Amino acid sequence: MEAMADPVVVATGHTYDRACIERWLAAGHRTCPVTGARLRHTELTPNFALREAAALWAAAAGVSLPAPAAGGRTAAAVVFKGGVAGDAATEAAGDDDDDHPPPPPASVLRGHDEIVWAVEVSPDGRRLFSASADRSVRVWDAASRRCEAVLDDHARPVLCLATWGDTLFSGSYDSTIKAWSLTTLARARTLAGHTDAVRALLVVGDRLWSASYDGSVRVWECGSGAPLATLTGHGGPVRALAAAGGKVFSGSYDRTVRAWCATTLTPAGVLAGHGAAVRALAAVGDRVFSGSDDATVRAWCARTGRCIATLTGHTDNVRVLAAAGGRLFSGSWDRTVRAWSLATLTCDAVLRGHGEAVLALAVGDTVLASGSYDASVRMWSLATLARARVCAGHDDAVRVLAAGGGRVFSGSYDGSVGVWDEEGGEEGEEEGG
Repeated sequence: MEAMADPVVVATGHTYDRACIERWLAAGHRTCPVTGARLRHTELTPNFALREAAALWAAAAGVSLPAPAAGGRTAAAVVFKGGVAGDAATEAAGDDDDDHPPPPPASVLRGHDEIVWAVEVSPDGRRLFSASADRSVRVWDAASRRCEAVLDDHARPVLCLATWGDTLFSGSYDSTIKAWSLTTLARARTLAGHTDAVRALLVVGDRLWSASYDGSVRVWECGSGAPLATLTGHGGPVRALAAAGGKVFSGSYDRTVRAWCATTLTPAGVLAGHGAAVRALAAVGDRVFSGSDDATVRAWCARTGRCIATLTGHTDNVRVLAAAGGRLFSGSWDRTVRAWSLATLTCDAVLRGHGEAVLALAVGDTVLASGSYDASVRMWSLATLARARVCAGHDDAVRVLAAGGGRVFSGSYDGSVGVWDEEGGEEGEEEGG
């Protein structure tokens, strides 16, 4: 039996030699070798106590312990539970060996062990946040693609995210919203009031708007978390939020879109006309667009609430909307993305290629990204609408997308997070552990 050169602790609390457990994880295992339990995350925390004890024993016994691998790095995992954060992650141990440079950053990041329901990019593009059915929010450094922290305080799956200044908000099936400090990566407060899942979050000025399956929209003061209003009227779960023309709009499974005055927090109209649930909203200028299970997209005047046009062409549910560069984009269960001119409200192009339903869209600097049940992310040139590239690496459906800083970020049913440069190669991106 050999002494451990670099003892580290895995999520189950068991200690292994770093080189051995890294080989285990690199082989695709996501379980503890001793217990067989699935690892909730794959961070390796240095066991400094064991290392020190081993060093003392070795000195007393006159034994030389093997040194950690040359050029290796020791990074402490950061797992924050509840409201008090521990010390920040530390990184030490040497410069990279010129003869053995570090591998390129992985394109697919593992850590969550259940569906990723939301991804959000920090305003400066330096951090990525991912929310999962495993009840956690992960904080990733977008450049190095390392997990900085696991924010673990929700009791049920986390469904949506939003940022405001130095605060990250997370909404959950546990009916609460958590506010997290992005400086300390600790929970600042819990916003309670909803009686069912919080499905969408939107920041307008210094107010946070939340939409829930309980059929209500609630408004909170971002800084203090104080509740400002509870807006009722929908007859079903509220699925989406958007802001335009001094109003906030909420889309519901009750087939309607409701308008609320953003300043007085009072009802400002009901936008009716869809024949099925409204799942997606997008706002551009003084217009609001709604996508529905009735396979249509409706364009509304934000000021008057009048329906300007009904955009037809999809043959199945419209699941997601996005806008940029004078166009509105709609993704559908019919496996296509449609590009609509905002000037004429007519279809400019039908983007085909996905083999299954389109679940997510995100607009980057130069590309439109689409994510699908077929487990791929496709990028399309915003200038020409031609396919730019296909990014493969997820093992299951791509559920959500976000873009920022020249990158596209994806979250999948397989629990992984993808990081893709807008400019890059074709299919078969590298997958990392």
